[in-house]
Amino acid sequence: MRSGVAEIDAAKPASRYDLYPPYRAPWFACPVWGVLLCAAYPLLILTPLTLFAILSPGPHHAPLVEIGMDCAAVAFPILALQFVISARLRWLEAPFGLDVVLQFHRMMAFVALVLLCAHPLLVSAGESWGLLTRWHVRWPIWAGRLAFLVLVAHITTAAFRRIMRLRYETWRRLHSGVAVLLLGLALMHSLMLGHDFEGRAATLIWMTFPLVAGIAWCYGRLARPWLMGRRPYRILSIMAEAPRVWTLTLSPSGNRTLDYAPGQFQFLRLHGSGIIAEEHPFSIASSPVLDGQVRVTVKESGDFTSTIGRVKPGDLATVHGPYGRFSHVFHSSNDLVFIAGGIGITPFMSMLRYMRDRSDPRRVLLVYANRTPADIVFRSELESMESGAFPTLKTIHILSEPTPDWAGHIGRLNLSSLEAFCGGFSGKMFFLCCPPTMTAGLIRGLKKAGVGLELIHTDYFGL
Repeated sequence: MRSGVAEIDAAKPASRYDLYPPYRAPWFACPVWGVLLCAAYPLLILTPLTLFAILSPGPHHAPLVEIGMDCAAVAFPILALQFVISARLRWLEAPFGLDVVLQFHRMMAFVALVLLCAHPLLVSAGESWGLLTRWHVRWPIWAGRLAFLVLVAHITTAAFRRIMRLRYETWRRLHSGVAVLLLGLALMHSLMLGHDFEGRAATLIWMTFPLVAGIAWCYGRLARPWLMGRRPYRILSIMAEAPRVWTLTLSPSGNRTLDYAPGQFQFLRLHGSGIIAEEHPFSIASSPVLDGQVRVTVKESGDFTSTIGRVKPGDLATVHGPYGRFSHVFHSSNDLVFIAGGIGITPFMSMLRYMRDRSDPRRVLLVYANRTPADIVFRSELESMESGAFPTLKTIHILSEPTPDWAGHIGRLNLSSLEAFCGGFSGKMFFLCCPPTMTAGLIRGLKKAGVGLELIHTDYFGL
């Protein structure tokens, strides 16, 4: 029995619901905690500006210059807190999902860029345009100029990583190192030229932000990998599910278990000969009631995943997670529509297996799009679930490149075919895990059809 499951009364017949109680999210996944975090963020980024006004009242410069300084006083805490937001801290991610947190991270990078564009323009307009155009200026001004250029390159690289064909791990290391350089340059520039740092209190307030950023960076890049390396998972088996699709079964060391909701994902790093030792996110395919084991189904589609077939039983791995809110357990609905494309079936298998294990009777329609019959993963298991009692599952396969003997649905999944499969959209909750283009098109269509955003949940293939 899994750790944490309550004892069952021996005099009472045990059902599967008794054996496998419902998933209980950690306390920091509750909406109230999310509201507190949302309220804390603007207070934090405005703290230096507020305290500087209290500690050093009265204007020191012309109005334009003061506004320019205020822009920098807000942008610097934003840059520092970016390290915390991107550190993959579960207490920060759980109320929203990691995809939402990282989208916020990207958005605030652009906000910082706008503020730091306004900063030199306003200061130069109020003092001297030579601050921007002169070559011979004090080194702190050059530090500020370099910080701005680094920020622009930093954001551009992140926004166009796929177009630039940068490998994920290469970009991640570059992104992390450049972020430290950027914050260091901004710190030197501000301390040497900021007029609000005349007192010790102001300096301590300002220095708190890079200190917190440094702690978050050291934890995420150094301490956490070291701690996970001391408690590795071991590969128990690797099994071919379809052409170029593999399922890895992992077991943690000791008596630890990974407490996760069905449909969540984890970051996986494999260690073995012939395997690229990189960390990548993968959905968990197993049911949370699988005692002590975790299954991950991976398709060979890139530099890292192309080596999955070389994994051997006994190889070690590090697992970091779980993350995300793509799970039926976070939402209440009796009629669920799961829409999967290709390997996007993985989180749905976790949810369906969990419903089966708990004898969950709710109705589920699974619409599964693939290219060919050979690409259908877990086909026999899905057929077995359909013929079973739990959940009440109906699976519809649709192929874009069927074989001559295919008797099922043909074509590409769109809103019209989805509506026909569902028998209408009213009273249903939709979960989508498809390629980005398909997901975007279906979401637009569902919204136009009157389906509320609270009834549409997505899990993208990449972060």
